[in-house]
Formats: sequence, structure tokens, C-alpha cells
Amino acid sequence: MDYVIIGNSAAGISAAHEIRRQDRKGRITVLSDEPTFGYSRVMLPQYIARKIRKKDMLIAPKSFYGSLGIELYRGQTVERVDPTAGRVHIRNGKPLGYDRLLVATGSSARRLHVPGEDLPGVYHLRQMADAEAIRKDLILTGGRVIIVGGGLVGVKGLEALIARKREVHLVISSDRILSQMLDREGSEFFLRSFKKRGVDVHLLTDVLGFDGKEGLKGAHLSDGTFLRCTVAIIGKGVDPNIGCVAGTGIRVNQGIVVDSHMATDVSGVYAAGDVVEPFDVIEKRHQGNAIWPLAVEGGRVAGSNMADGGAVFSGGVRMNSVEVLGARVISAGRRYGDQEMVAFRKGREVYRKLVFSQNRFSGFVLAGDITGAGVLTAMLKNRVEVDPSALEPGLERGFSFWPRLDAVGGTVKS
Repeated sequence: MDYVIIGNSAAGISAAHEIRRQDRKGRITVLSDEPTFGYSRVMLPQYIARKIRKKDMLIAPKSFYGSLGIELYRGQTVERVDPTAGRVHIRNGKPLGYDRLLVATGSSARRLHVPGEDLPGVYHLRQMADAEAIRKDLILTGGRVIIVGGGLVGVKGLEALIARKREVHLVISSDRILSQMLDREGSEFFLRSFKKRGVDVHLLTDVLGFDGKEGLKGAHLSDGTFLRCTVAIIGKGVDPNIGCVAGTGIRVNQGIVVDSHMATDVSGVYAAGDVVEPFDVIEKRHQGNAIWPLAVEGGRVAGSNMADGGAVFSGGVRMNSVEVLGARVISAGRRYGDQEMVAFRKGREVYRKLVFSQNRFSGFVLAGDITGAGVLTAMLKNRVEVDPSALEPGLERGFSFWPRLDAVGGTVKS
């Protein structure tokens, strides 16, 4: 059996490991568009902060591929997939044949499409090369740094720059930090933490363009101000890398649509990681969720099924977790619903919310103390029925599956 995996990050590495566990003799080929061995992208901000070395980021060193008999092609870009012929076409190489194919091409940073975006000093933090360039620029230049976007890339990048003792401005189009992940109260945890560290946060503000000739000098903001800076990091979200499957008959929305076995609707072709849209059991539709743990799980399930193992993907729930500057938050499922059970601890250092839709538990937000997150996530995935009216008149009664709620009071908002 010939297995080909396009992608050498979380999903691809996880799939290769699982394939070899179940098939000791099959040929496994991994194609990577980067010149590196497998590393953890989520650790790029820590590398920029100089808290870790490059070797500390490796999740699949050279020995990993050798020990499992995996052939790794580094620095190779896949131009297109031909499922009819069972081939993968590489930009600078001969086509590779396959019996089973995994598309784990990940995602790319979304561009602003504004003047000056290609100036030296303006970066999209997505790959090792980006982090290396930012580290070098921070050494060579002084002055202010701006981060464009209040998503995960933006807030983790901000933490790294504070560790480098740089003045940081965060420019966000929406009215809150992590707007795709949190409600307003959850976002306030980060806003308070950032302001304590001297970060200037510009809400409801866009970057209209960057200025400079040989290097970045500043950014024009939509509120009419010109913000001087020497480095800018853009974190405005990502787009799935679906180009290589265009015209193949593989079903695509924004990402590649897969079933619970991570199989596409084309025989022998599987997909996993940031590039896919599995079925979301809460929203009852296919949608993506570009986070590391789900990429690992999806890759494992895909690898198992490529080797005829029969694994099932259980991660079809939108969720995310982040800790920045001591503020820790996790959310899953929906942020808003027909009824919301909200709890604060004194001083609002802890915030918890359960969301119900049509008398079903459909989401939660935990900030400051994430005790019980694992139980709540399992309940979401298993679609456990919970009658919110049975939880009144406070969170401390009838809510035993959420530990330590006796420390807070609560209300239900309809």
C-alpha cells in the first residue's frame, strides 16, 4: 500500500504515526512545503519571545521519519491532486502515485489587501520563516510594534512582544478581543490584563495602509491617526489551503468537507487539520475549527482509516482555549442561546457561562478558572440533555457535574 500525506504539521504527522502503527509494511511519503522537520506552530510566539530554542519546537525530528520508515520530501509544493490517476503533482518534481492520500495542507494567513502590506517589517506569523524574520527585525530595529487583529495569532504575538519589552499597540476591527471565540464578558478578561501591561488597544479600528520606503515607518488607522511603528504583525485569521484539490470533484466549502472517518467524497482521499470542515454536532452543519488538538485527533482518525482501522472523529464541536499574560479562557459550542446561566466570583476574576438552546446544553465560556471544562466538553459532544430550569435558583444547586460552583452565585438570563 502506498500512502501519500500532503502536509507535515499536526495532522500529517499524527496520521503518519497512526498509519505505521497499523501497517508495518506500507510505503509512507510525506510532502512538506517548508524546509524544516515537523514543528509546533503554536510555539512560534514563544520562539519570538526567546523563551525556547528552535529545537524545542520540534515534534518530529529527523529520527522520527527514519524510525518509522517515512520518506519526507521537504520544500516541495504540491500543485494539484489527480484522484482519477491516483497521482500527486509536485511543482519541481515527478508525480507521485498513491493508493491512499491525505490532504493536510493546513491554512494560510489572511491578507489585509492594503497599501504597503508588502513592506519590510510587515509580517504574517504563520511559519517558522516568519518567526525567524520577526526575531531578527526585533533585534535590528527599535520602536513601537503594532499587531493587527485580535484573534489567537494577535494575542499570543502580543505576549511575545511584551516579553521582548517592546511597546505594543493592538488594532482590532471588532468591538472586543477574540471575538470569534468569546462573548463580551470573556473578552474583558484579556482587555483588563492587557491594559495592566501598558498595551494600547484600539477597538473598532482598521489599518488602511502602511507607510515607508526601505522599511516600515507607520500605519494609517481608520480613526484618522497615523501610528508610528517599525514592526507590524498581521493576524486577521486564516484561509484553508484548498488549491491543490480544485477541480478534482472533492467537495469543498471554505475547507474540504469530510465525514466522521475524515474521508472526502472521493474514494481513497482523506483530509485533516486546518483545511477540513467536519460535521459540527451543535450547529448541525460542516464547519472548520483550526486548532492544534483537533488537527492531531483528525490526523489520527484519518491515518487509522487509511490503514483500514475504522476510527471515528469525535471533535465536531467548535472550541478553543488560550492563556495570555495570566488570563486563561476556554470556550466551546455556542456563545449565545435561548437561555444563559452566568456566574461571577467576587471581583470578576472568575466568569462562567452555560448556554442553552431549545432546552439543550449548547455551549460554555469559562474565564479565570476553567475547572470542569473537560466534563462540559464531553457533554457537548455527547449531546447530553440538560433542563436549565432544574438548575435554578442558583448554580450551587442541581449542578454537581461542574465542580466548585459552590464558590459562586448565578442567574439565568432568558
